[in-house]
Amino acid sequence: MAINRKYREPSRRGTNWLGLLVGLVAALSGTTAAAGTTFFVSPRGNDAWSGQRADPDAGRTDGPFATLQKARDAVRALRAKPGPDATISVSLRGGRYRLREPLVFRPEDSAAAAAPVVWEACTGERPVLDGGRAITGWKPGPGPLWTAEVPEAKTGAWNFRQLFVDGQRRTRARLPVQGMDTLAAPAKVDASGWAGAAPPASEWDRWSFQFKPGDIDKGWTNLDDVEVVVLQFWMEARLRIKAVDDRNHVVLFTGGSWRPLTWSGGYFVDNVAGGLIAPGTWYLDRKRGVVSYHPLPGEDMNRVEVIAPVAEQLVRLEGNAASGRFVRNVAFRGLAFEHTDWRLDPQGYACEQGELPPAAAVFADGAISCRVERCEFTHLGGWGVEFRRGCRDCAVSHTTMSDLGAGCVKIGEAKNAAADVDETRQTVVSDNRFQQAGLIYMGSPAVWIGQSSGNTVSHNDISGPVMWAISVGWTWSYFPLQRARDNVIEFNHCHHIGTGPLGAHCAIYALGTSPGTVIRNNLVHHVESSAFWQGAGEGIILDNGCSGILVENNVVHDAVAGGFGTNFNCFGNIIINNIFAYGRQYQLTVYGDAPAGRPQPKGEVFARNIVVWTDGPLIKEPDWPGFSTLWDSNLYWQDEGKPVKFMKYTFDQWKAKDLDTHSVIADPRFVDAKGRDFHLRPDSPALGLGFRPIDLSAVGPRK
Repeated sequence: MAINRKYREPSRRGTNWLGLLVGLVAALSGTTAAAGTTFFVSPRGNDAWSGQRADPDAGRTDGPFATLQKARDAVRALRAKPGPDATISVSLRGGRYRLREPLVFRPEDSAAAAAPVVWEACTGERPVLDGGRAITGWKPGPGPLWTAEVPEAKTGAWNFRQLFVDGQRRTRARLPVQGMDTLAAPAKVDASGWAGAAPPASEWDRWSFQFKPGDIDKGWTNLDDVEVVVLQFWMEARLRIKAVDDRNHVVLFTGGSWRPLTWSGGYFVDNVAGGLIAPGTWYLDRKRGVVSYHPLPGEDMNRVEVIAPVAEQLVRLEGNAASGRFVRNVAFRGLAFEHTDWRLDPQGYACEQGELPPAAAVFADGAISCRVERCEFTHLGGWGVEFRRGCRDCAVSHTTMSDLGAGCVKIGEAKNAAADVDETRQTVVSDNRFQQAGLIYMGSPAVWIGQSSGNTVSHNDISGPVMWAISVGWTWSYFPLQRARDNVIEFNHCHHIGTGPLGAHCAIYALGTSPGTVIRNNLVHHVESSAFWQGAGEGIILDNGCSGILVENNVVHDAVAGGFGTNFNCFGNIIINNIFAYGRQYQLTVYGDAPAGRPQPKGEVFARNIVVWTDGPLIKEPDWPGFSTLWDSNLYWQDEGKPVKFMKYTFDQWKAKDLDTHSVIADPRFVDAKGRDFHLRPDSPALGLGFRPIDLSAVGPRK
């Protein structure tokens, strides 16, 4: 669908009649338009100065502020004075603004819609809100290692979990250095006393497993700091060791996962000193207050910059929707946000889906019309931006996010808000580039929409090791009815998704009853799966309870598990005018929770779609428990005209079930299928079925 960007510019010649009119009205009324105010901040500034100058004066008696907190307080004081509303800008000079704690905005920092408060970069400069701190004093030895003292770690004041060397993330020492160890077997309930107070017998398989001899060592240094990361389906469990039974090779953890640990593709042991054999790894010995690093070949520790995070968040907008006290009309433009950490609770970590608990660098509750524009987020331990409760009409646009521990943008909450005012809604996430997220919390989506409505996710470029590019909706099954509805997912380019150890479930994922939600005009390709999770890596999935969703005009190709999948328990969705091409294992699936007991409705419309592939089956399942679904006017083609089977049925047998009555098996006549140019030639038989050509020229970020 092409977008016409032509418009008529106002003439720049002749009299500025509008300007004269405004001036005349002001003169007749005896007033003048309120002038905007700009405060300047610089790492070389001084909080005793006025903040009214971009540079210090000759006598260094006045100039920019030094801290963001001082600038915020100056804006707050100015806003408290009576007078007409005027835009206030806080212009940040280039450099790093070190934050040990987040910069907090409250309702008293709000502004009028016509006169917002804008925190922005000075033209051509790059200010960085930095939650990190440099580690210096590196000394060589022992062996290839270098060490530095961190006294705050010894006192417990600073336990960082990430390290960056010259702007690149380094890996915590782990075993095995590459790949995974496999769980030997589930552990049997053991009351012999070695484990101390043990979990209930019903939870033993979530808190414990049997390992192969040598894979876990009771004698490891600082065993209570070692973390065992178990890769499961669409999530990971990160667990702390409570006790080890060397004789029976069983490990018990301080907390459990949400599923049995043997429901797994393997595990690795993180933050263990023995893993320092690999170049580019590091280890913090908290008890000694010493950090060790194994440099990469050619890395000169006398010349590099080493940063570890201190802060977990950088900015907080703390409104309260329930009491009507919002943070309004605050914008952040052209700023960089870097170096936040993540934490691990004493009981470890396991989230059943979505990796929702980690903190975001920029967090908002009760925010209205607040915006993040043209910013950068990188080297984070958790999420990038979160609009949690009671936020409305906020936006993240033209922003880049990379090297994130969790996802990029989180919208809403997992539970339904009890009151309308507490629902986050009408968020716009557009024209962004999200890449290399989910590096710590491997089951993260890049964009997550929970119990939240009226949001638009459009024109984004999303890639990297995330579990989903976009996840929308959060109710399993039809009831209770969720607040997620009327969400629009359009013109996104989602590609090379699931490149990490867990792979991807799918690129675009929906869950629960969601009337008015639209997934359209997206380009999705190269969705990967993990080695142990067969059947993952799809293009678009409508999961349990999805109802009222339109999937239209999408192009999906080269996804491991095909272009489209839907749960048995879905109803009233329309999947129309899409191209699903060249899935590697199969093309379509109706999977999962097959009806049990009373039959569930399954009536969906699957029509005017083109499905093309080379090898493997068209549909994953050998058969369905029921056929009360509406498929028709589709085109199917297996390369070289190979016979097409619909599960175990021939085309005629399939039609006899009142499916695909008017559909055809025919070459769609793409312009260049091998080159993945899916434009249709004029003689394409799909056009005779009513297929409308899909124009994806507007996909991805706009300039």
